[in-house]
Amino acid sequence: MRQTIVERAQGFLINPVETFRDARADYLGAALVYFGTLLAVNLVLLCLLVIGGLVLVSGGEPGLIVFAVLVSVIADAIGTIVLFVLAALTLHLFVVLLIGGKGIKETIKTLAYAATPGLLLGWVPLIGILAWLWTLGLAAVGVRELHETSTGRAAGAVIPVPGIALVLFFIALVVVFSNIPEGPSYLSTRYTYDLSIQTRTPIENVTFLLPVPTYHNRPAIGPEPITDDFYSSRLPENVTSTLVLVDGRHYLRLTTPHMDAGDEISLDYQNYTSLGQNFSPEVVPQLVNTLYPFNNESLFSSGQNLTHADCSPGEVKTHGTNPGYSCTYAIPISAYYDNGTQVEISSGIEGANDWREFFDAWISNHYSDRYHLTITGEPQGWTSANGRVVAGSGVYREWQVGPLPASDA
Repeated sequence: MRQTIVERAQGFLINPVETFRDARADYLGAALVYFGTLLAVNLVLLCLLVIGGLVLVSGGEPGLIVFAVLVSVIADAIGTIVLFVLAALTLHLFVVLLIGGKGIKETIKTLAYAATPGLLLGWVPLIGILAWLWTLGLAAVGVRELHETSTGRAAGAVIPVPGIALVLFFIALVVVFSNIPEGPSYLSTRYTYDLSIQTRTPIENVTFLLPVPTYHNRPAIGPEPITDDFYSSRLPENVTSTLVLVDGRHYLRLTTPHMDAGDEISLDYQNYTSLGQNFSPEVVPQLVNTLYPFNNESLFSSGQNLTHADCSPGEVKTHGTNPGYSCTYAIPISAYYDNGTQVEISSGIEGANDWREFFDAWISNHYSDRYHLTITGEPQGWTSANGRVVAGSGVYREWQVGPLPASDA
């Protein structure tokens, strides 16, 4: 009767000699499925270990946990598979030299089954060492039974494998790591701008005057100036848009005959700029000034009275993630319409820098400026929306917060 994977695992742990003899008739595919299943169990157990450790150490910060789990799973899966292949090739070389053997398929089956204690218990600190020694012993039993040789020759073929396989593995790591740049690469900047107006009931004869992002007293999103065409090409056809100047501040005037409940006047814009694959000092001035956006980047809040105990970044860490700092403000908005009960207006702009370092996923830092207003009942013309600037959030390096590195030019 064909055994399940659980029964087969119990057999290799409790009665390995008879279980290996039964495995002589197994196809190679069945052995690889067995190995893959146990590897999946190993990865799940490793995830639980990493999550438990980080909850105790960091208090359970979600972003850190997700990143650590992904890195652990990917590294463990790739490392186990690579070591398995190297160990199989190395073991079969000694099988051929010392035994002759019955072919590489039997050698691969041997290692796939012998890995049982290592995959099930190898993730446990300290105990894992004993588990992998157990795997080494099972490999000797497997070589003896599947290649039908003596205990001495089987042990002679197995004993050199761990050392040689690890040497080959570390040589491969050195080759891979030596070709990966440690510094930043694939630097880019991006700006996003969104606007949303929603109503709960139908409204008519609608006119809004809304703040637009400005840079050096001109409407702009990062390096790109904002014009009337910018809005007219992105807003619904029944909405008329015009940039106007009110009391020295730039506004977007939106008019429409009506808005139905559930309708939305919305805009979503993104500007992505690649700064090249390799880092150079000339790239730094082209980055978004996410640390000091005031007077340096596009904001709604230019000229507003920002309120915060200390509206500055303070000490910026160049290792780890910076939480950033925030400032609040009030900004005038004008709204006119008939028959309304509740209208929500929100808009935001964000600037960010992205790059890669070593094996890390994309690293970034950013700033954002967003305002929001909920109007209940008939509008009263000009009113104040609540705004908030968040800056200095993310990862910063010395080349971004300190003096520019010396140029080779």
